[in-house]
Amino acid sequence: MSQAVHSSELQEKTQRLMDGPLKHIRGAALAAALLPLASVAVAPASAQTSCGSAGTVCGFVFNDTNHNGIQDAGETAIEGVTVTLVTSTDTLTTTTGPDGIYYFFVPDGTYPIAATIPVGKQTSPANVGTDDTVDSDGVDNTFGFSTTTVTVVNGGSGTNTTTDFGFFPKSVLNPGTGTPGYWKNHPSAWPVESIPIGGIVYSKALAISWLGRVSGDKTTTMFSALVAAKLSVLIGNDDGCIASTIALADAWMATNGPVGSLLSASSPAWAVGQPLQSQLDAYNNGLLCAPHRQ
Repeated sequence: MSQAVHSSELQEKTQRLMDGPLKHIRGAALAAALLPLASVAVAPASAQTSCGSAGTVCGFVFNDTNHNGIQDAGETAIEGVTVTLVTSTDTLTTTTGPDGIYYFFVPDGTYPIAATIPVGKQTSPANVGTDDTVDSDGVDNTFGFSTTTVTVVNGGSGTNTTTDFGFFPKSVLNPGTGTPGYWKNHPSAWPVESIPIGGIVYSKALAISWLGRVSGDKTTTMFSALVAAKLSVLIGNDDGCIASTIALADAWMATNGPVGSLLSASSPAWAVGQPLQSQLDAYNNGLLCAPHRQ
């Protein structure tokens, strides 16, 4: 099959996935929704030793060392990757074991499936070459998953053992992080025209105005640190040391915001938020896994 046909099919599969059951699943909400139900059995990671059982969706998650999208000799498994499959009524999850294998038992059908992108890695090229048993099938979406669709046929006795996910280390430019003051005074350096904070999308102009209004209100303190960290990541800085903190700080803003909510430093909420803000501040000042802007 030609590369053009592969590309067209991949775009169609990805669009169906994002318009389908995964459309409203985001980050922590996805984790909360992963409830294996009796109608579909999920194999535990400890049992993941082979593919091929009747009615099984199965695949391999691997380190794509040479970034070519194909499982080459010597490329190793990735353990601990969460894989999610969505039926019309259920959301199922499992985790790869040391052998990198995952599997689900499901009825006939076509299902969205997603692998959580490991920290510090990015998704391999999808559908490379002509051998579907050794290529990587997932494509990035904007929410930290590598996604595709999978089909099981033949009255429940068929199998699909070829849906694999390859990942390789993220290319990091590390142009340098910026403090809230830097981003306030350099609007032309912003890589985006809006930024989501705590579930609210702020225009660049509005976010910059809040960066200049940091006060005793701790929602402004968290907001400024979080905006700076997100922008620093968006321009290509390594986020391996700060991604989880950004996610927790974003959740904190969703609970205690929006910015300007007059939260005092003595509040119990700030006892939780202050360590997160301190970590963001260290990152923004180039003290963690990325240098500071020169």
